[in-house]
Amino acid sequence: MEPVTTSIPGVAEITRYRGDSPPDLLIEVPHGATELAHYEALASRLRSPLPLGLEQFFHVNTDFGAPEIALRTASLLARSAREARTRGVVVVRALVPRTFIDLNREIGEGAAAGMTPGLPPYITTVADRELLFSLYQQYSLAVTRAYEEVMVAGGLAVALHSYAPRSVEVPVDADIVRSLRAAYRPKVYSAWKLRPMVDLITADAEGRDLSPPGLARALRAAYAPLKIEVAENATYQLHPATMGYRHAARYRGRVLCVEYRRDLLGSPWRPFVPSLIGKRKAARLAAPLAEALDSALSARRTDDG
Repeated sequence: MEPVTTSIPGVAEITRYRGDSPPDLLIEVPHGATELAHYEALASRLRSPLPLGLEQFFHVNTDFGAPEIALRTASLLARSAREARTRGVVVVRALVPRTFIDLNREIGEGAAAGMTPGLPPYITTVADRELLFSLYQQYSLAVTRAYEEVMVAGGLAVALHSYAPRSVEVPVDADIVRSLRAAYRPKVYSAWKLRPMVDLITADAEGRDLSPPGLARALRAAYAPLKIEVAENATYQLHPATMGYRHAARYRGRVLCVEYRRDLLGSPWRPFVPSLIGKRKAARLAAPLAEALDSALSARRTDDG
């Protein structure tokens, strides 16, 4: 059966694989607005005086490649050869650029170091805040329903992200573009900490592992033949200001957050302008993820049986 995609215009795309069965896997892409068209569509509706060249920040900060990994992983898991192991997969891709409001944040909560705020300070008009919060609420409702559907079916969820190759930390304010340009000058950029190729965000600030048992270990084993480094909580941990933490804490042992480095996906990835996705690169990263999830779902069904 071909995947079926429904849309909440300007908010999310929801793609179901093998929709004849209740899904036992959710892949959420909360920063899935990765195309310039997503940015331009929402920017045209705002009245706040946005920083000059803000689209450059969008390209630096959006989760480039994450939707492609999500959809490829879902396609692999939904193949007929896996029918006995995966009942169905649903992919929720956000279409709201995090440049304007971050759908992975508890709006109003403080951000952890290295994380962008939920609502940036350059969004200054009441009308813009109301519009963006409405989009935020629509997405939150849709993704909460998807989590509930999958969890009732005894399944698992993955929150899938990508991040820039280095931990560049600059204040998100009206000077964000100028600050980023300075931070990405070659001599400055090379001094920022290089991030792992893949980072599994499994633990909260107290060190409690909230991820599915054994899944992190399985992912390290699956990526090892490709010589892809897989770390755990090397970049940051699950923070109470994030919706990723909220879902992982609510469904403890059933949600995994994953970060992929964007330079592994681009042909090449360039920070300030649109970049082309390397389809083979995305497929290469998706295959081990599908393999590990397939085994984890199989184990859950065996345990339940």
